[in-house]
Amino acid sequence: MRYFMFFLIPFFLSLIATPVIRAIAIKNNLIAYPRADRWHKKPTAILGGIAIYLASIISFFLFGNLNRAVAGLAIGGTFLFIIGLTDDKFHFPPYIKLFTQIIAGSIAIFCGITFGLSNNAIIYIPLTLLWIVGITNSFNLLDNIDGLAAGIATISSIMLFFSAQIFANNQLGIYGLILGGAALGFLPYNFNPAKIFMGDSGSMFLGYCLAVISLAGVTRHVSNLFITMLLPMLILTVPIFDTSFVMILRAIQGRKIFKGGKDHTSHHLVTLGLSQRKTVLLLYSISIAFSSIALLYSRLNAFIISVITFLAVIVLLFFGFFLTEGASAKTGRIKAEKQKTLEDKTILNSIFLHKRRIVEVLLDFALICVAYYSAYFLRFEGELFSRNSYLIENSLIWIILIKMSVFFIFGLYRGVWKYISISDLLTIFKVVSISSIVSILFITFAFRFQEYSRAVFFIDWILLLCLISGVRVIFRVLGEFFSRAREKGNNILIFGAGDTGEMVVREIKRNKQLNYNPIGFLDDDLEKLGNKIHGISVLGSRSDIKDLSREYTIKEVIIAIPSIDLYEFSQIAQICKECGLTYRKVVGLLDNQEEKIDLTKNRLN
Repeated sequence: MRYFMFFLIPFFLSLIATPVIRAIAIKNNLIAYPRADRWHKKPTAILGGIAIYLASIISFFLFGNLNRAVAGLAIGGTFLFIIGLTDDKFHFPPYIKLFTQIIAGSIAIFCGITFGLSNNAIIYIPLTLLWIVGITNSFNLLDNIDGLAAGIATISSIMLFFSAQIFANNQLGIYGLILGGAALGFLPYNFNPAKIFMGDSGSMFLGYCLAVISLAGVTRHVSNLFITMLLPMLILTVPIFDTSFVMILRAIQGRKIFKGGKDHTSHHLVTLGLSQRKTVLLLYSISIAFSSIALLYSRLNAFIISVITFLAVIVLLFFGFFLTEGASAKTGRIKAEKQKTLEDKTILNSIFLHKRRIVEVLLDFALICVAYYSAYFLRFEGELFSRNSYLIENSLIWIILIKMSVFFIFGLYRGVWKYISISDLLTIFKVVSISSIVSILFITFAFRFQEYSRAVFFIDWILLLCLISGVRVIFRVLGEFFSRAREKGNNILIFGAGDTGEMVVREIKRNKQLNYNPIGFLDDDLEKLGNKIHGISVLGSRSDIKDLSREYTIKEVIIAIPSIDLYEFSQIAQICKECGLTYRKVVGLLDNQEEKIDLTKNRLN
């Protein structure tokens, strides 16, 4: 009940204060008007950060135990709130905001909130400032679409509170619950369509407080530094990822890093077809998933958490690659000649965007290591005895060289991941199996297989097969997800639920420029009625075209039977004309080229 009060009081304070602040902002013309570099389309009141700040700061002093750390949290947060409030009115240049964030970070350090790295100020002071300034900026940048910053702040704050309860090493953990309540009270007014924005006063205050609260939970034992630093990074994954994503893209494209724009993670997701609400909910889900991994640290072995984190980061990395490629393909904002110029100038662009094979090779290298270590870990139930460590040390380099060589020789890097198919998965199975067999043969001849566990190599084969296949399927899964979520085009029916019809559906899903929304298949073979191809049902036969066209507002029929005879074709064409529908025919490669009709350009009348 005590914790409920810590959450509910700031929640209701923010919930009540926000509409009052909105009315005051509208009365005084404190409104954000649409601009070319901003996402919102309607004039919207600002200064919502005042409600978040008042709800938080009142609760801080009402419930908190005042000490140096709390003073650092409150004073630094108040300072940035005032700077943000002034910036909302006068719009400071980025370097001034950066300078003020460094001052706020210095206040936190003066109050004893630092990384736990012994007493070496040369190390912990710069790292502390970097963390506070980085997280503060990340939330400032994250406030780019309705409801995103407030929702992520709510999730992150509550997760930091849970982390403090589980690990009992964060004196400021309770303030995460207060901050989460204040942010959640503001969220109903900020969720799409937003009635009020929090502004820089709210985003910088939230970012600073979350940075300080997460920092207070970092252990002061260097031996655990990696894992304990990993926890707040996982909890704050979404703002960190969004900031890194935007900075890398802008650096690649030669644009100013701190200038506003419509190139954030959320904007790319909307560009790919998700609604604003679904985009925000997806990012909420990512935040909850990564935060849950952080909380699992108390229940799972550190090695298992590291592997789970590594795989989650891989998924996030490919998520970023997919967003970059998908959004660029849809908007066409980066022209080929400009890309060529940037290739010559930017190493990151060359590696991450145009040298995918390098990334694939490096990723497979990491997966081989993860699979081999994990095989030993699973075989010996988490105990890596000194002898096992010696075996790993002697064999790992050979395992890497052998498997990477087999991958190259058998053409694993010739496939295109977003078009991965069953035949590609069979190739992966073959290549991974051969690499495991060759590795076992080498270990047998080189080391007589003495003291090596056969079970380890079997587990390694299973794990590597799953990992190599999994990362290559991610792109395909993401493509399917966004192709279904994208904006709907003209409703169409596909006549012919066979191989050609299946090909047409794949092309429509892959090629966003077609602007088609396949409603269903038609086929005169009644045994196919109710069957589904890529999730699209066979709805009826040619006699149902008239009824279906009315029910689903059909615009066009695509005839996907290349071998259809002229008589049947004319019958279907006549039905379409009677219903006011246009129609197209897909022709096979071996048919008369003069009769071949391009799916995207030509039309038969």
